[in-house]
Amino acid sequence: MSDKIKLNEYYYDFLAYYQKAKKVQALCNLGGHPYLGSCGDDLIEQVTIFDTVERQHAGFQNMLQDLWFGSKAPKYYKLCEHKKALNRSYDDQHKFWSRREWLWIFMFHRITGSGASFEADHGYRNTVIPELAKLRTCEDMAEWVRNNTAPMFTSIGNQIPMFPSKYLWSSLNKSGFEYKTPGKLWISECMTELVDDTWKFMDGIRNWEARQVNIREIVDFMCEWNREKGMKRFHFQFTATAADLADYYPDIVDQYSHMYYGKNAKESMNMFGEKLGRYKKDLYYDYIMEAAVKDTDGAPRDLEDVMCDYIRYVENYIPSSKQRTYDHLDRLSVWNNSSITNHPKGRQKWMIGTDHWIW
Repeated sequence: MSDKIKLNEYYYDFLAYYQKAKKVQALCNLGGHPYLGSCGDDLIEQVTIFDTVERQHAGFQNMLQDLWFGSKAPKYYKLCEHKKALNRSYDDQHKFWSRREWLWIFMFHRITGSGASFEADHGYRNTVIPELAKLRTCEDMAEWVRNNTAPMFTSIGNQIPMFPSKYLWSSLNKSGFEYKTPGKLWISECMTELVDDTWKFMDGIRNWEARQVNIREIVDFMCEWNREKGMKRFHFQFTATAADLADYYPDIVDQYSHMYYGKNAKESMNMFGEKLGRYKKDLYYDYIMEAAVKDTDGAPRDLEDVMCDYIRYVENYIPSSKQRTYDHLDRLSVWNNSSITNHPKGRQKWMIGTDHWIW
């Protein structure tokens, strides 16, 4: 691989960031120790979006992790009494849900925005999964969504593409219900069928090829399933769903298989090195990922998420939110201790007093 890419100072700074975030994940995110003083990096210690190196412990996983593990959830200790009671109610979830319902919920969580918010309720924003958890089958959940009038789509997050035509809308709407949004129509009318077809697809690989399924195969199948029905591919949401399957069904899905990389992860990888020779850019990303896997012992689905965080880290990103979660932080004094001191974007010390300073 050394003859395919040349790694640079950004890549090695990423490795240093990874080790700090890994320490904070163990000590603070999962261990309950104070963030301040945990790793010697002011930004990581005061902005908690930088406290994870395994996607299953990231905020956008909170709802799924609590539902899957119940009172044994890794971050159960952090929950208020109301949420602890909810988690305890999930302790029997595996007794009456099959893998079919679990995939339905994974997909639902991603289609509706993963509860992402960068607020105190990150991972739970507008989620109705606690209501769906009371139901027994995919069909019951689809019916509930059809009739639900409360918010269930995250205010921040990637929503699915609009349907291209009224004809397609009517052809998908087998029930004749008057849907207000394409998201509710797709979830109620299409998703259960895709869930069943996806399990058949994965079972086929397992039975006929005697191997685990890889993440990209699952995403490609789901996207093609949509395309054959005249819809756009839900690439972002289906990638997250396939990664969930790798998290929770590692006997079926290869946890170390390559995944598709999002915009922020690619932005990081573009900074990490350069191509040596002529080949497709997608291969460059795979080579970078393989180097990171070797140097961190992480899995691609986890490292993709860490790379998304790294681009925020190197830009000294502090979220601005409606709940003013980080308004108490002084933007002139809270900085990362990255070895990169001349990054041209974001909030940087060298920009103070220049035309670049916008904070």
